[in-house]
Amino acid sequence: MSKRRHLMSIAFIVIVLLVLSSCAPKITSFTPKRGKPGTEVTINGKRFKPNTADNTVKFGDVTASSILEATENKIVVEVPSGAVTALISVSTNQGTGYSDENFIIDEGANWTLMVYLDADNNLESAGIDDFLEMAAVGSTKQVNIVVQMDRRAGYDNSYGNWTDTRRFFVNKNDIPSMTPVMDLGEQNMGDPNTLEDFVVWTVQNYPAQRYALSIWNHGAGWRDLIRQLERRAVERGAPAGVTLRTVAFDDTDGDELYMKEVQTALETAKTKLEERGLTKVKLDVVGFDACLMGMIEVAYALRNTANFMVGSEWLEPGDGWPYDTILAELISTPTFDASDLSGMIVTKYGLAYNNGITQSSVDMSKIGNVVNKINTFTAAMNTEWDAIERARNNTICYHIQGYPTCWGIDLWDFADKVYSEVTSSTIKTAAAELKNALDDFVVNEQHSSDQQGSHGVAIYFPPTLSAFNNDPEHTGYVQGNTVFPVDFVFYNNWDEFLQSYYQNTGN
Repeated sequence: MSKRRHLMSIAFIVIVLLVLSSCAPKITSFTPKRGKPGTEVTINGKRFKPNTADNTVKFGDVTASSILEATENKIVVEVPSGAVTALISVSTNQGTGYSDENFIIDEGANWTLMVYLDADNNLESAGIDDFLEMAAVGSTKQVNIVVQMDRRAGYDNSYGNWTDTRRFFVNKNDIPSMTPVMDLGEQNMGDPNTLEDFVVWTVQNYPAQRYALSIWNHGAGWRDLIRQLERRAVERGAPAGVTLRTVAFDDTDGDELYMKEVQTALETAKTKLEERGLTKVKLDVVGFDACLMGMIEVAYALRNTANFMVGSEWLEPGDGWPYDTILAELISTPTFDASDLSGMIVTKYGLAYNNGITQSSVDMSKIGNVVNKINTFTAAMNTEWDAIERARNNTICYHIQGYPTCWGIDLWDFADKVYSEVTSSTIKTAAAELKNALDDFVVNEQHSSDQQGSHGVAIYFPPTLSAFNNDPEHTGYVQGNTVFPVDFVFYNNWDEFLQSYYQNTGN
């Protein structure tokens, strides 16, 4: 064969290959990015065959036997039994196209519990104790326990006395001085980006059917920190004297998470995870192992990111949730759904303490009805102000450490007291409907005998206008506030009711 004929043959082969490759299927994306065998996966691309039988889909070397739908640009297929983490391929008589990334086969965990353990403050010893409680049980194939822990100097020098921020996958008998999965250096646990990154990273690396998040730290009620909070708030653009509702105090970085920041962090994490096809629409359970977070205002902020919420109307003891008994129960029954787990946390918490506690879990799918009934209730209360004042004064309220004024009350107890005090059938009906909505909202509630009248959901209600004005948090409950605004205030009528109450009772 002459050199010219040889070159022409090579050119012909190259042209044929180019033509064939230009006709081969091309995968541009697929969702979800991970799952178990049997998961439905949508593959997007081009040059697929509209007849399902004319396409061959493989997950690595394993052929999918169930192609549910096919068009030129989309294939819906079930992940085959026996598949392992690998690229997806689509083949037709025109060639084969491959995905740019692996489809990840989940190993089958039922739950991943992520604990945002901010012990960078005077709760460091309690944080270490809670880590050891988790390690007393440890992760299993069905339950992942993932902790991001921050410490600080000056409170507890045990377990290496490290003071940076570390991520752990907690196995049985682990200790805080063990080598972490990641050593992040010092991280500001009061920064919403830090919370967001932890949630996204955990879901990516420890997949499960369901996810629970515990935000561990001081809650908004620890007013002995008020001067620090006021200074930090002003530094971040708030008017002097404003702190708003907060959680997760990080002393090293002089910061804390405002409730609006928790809301934003979880909403941003949700968006990122959905874009990557990595999780369901909402986290199954979001809990606050912190004081005074069992409020309608807090729940409303999580309405787009959580299916169930756990929180305390009152202060929490320093030891907080009993993670050992909670996890032992979960590992014993890993098939718990979100309602089961949220309710069980409350039960175990109630059994752990003899006095001075409240704890509740709520079903976030019912929160729309609750706020509608609140708005109807406030609209109805436009008369019989003396009776409403007596109801307010006889409702259980939650005093804050170091402050004689009671700013939060139990919402069900208030509605019940109003029902008993007024004669108006309109107000009585609205009060009864609100109580019914709250009964439907609360999955489980526990309180000690010294907290009678607690029913699981608190709401902001200073007793007088003077108390309202003297509360450093009150600006968060003003309609026009733009500094870490409270969604419940912005979208509902409770703040207008408070001003009417003060005006008509002369308080």
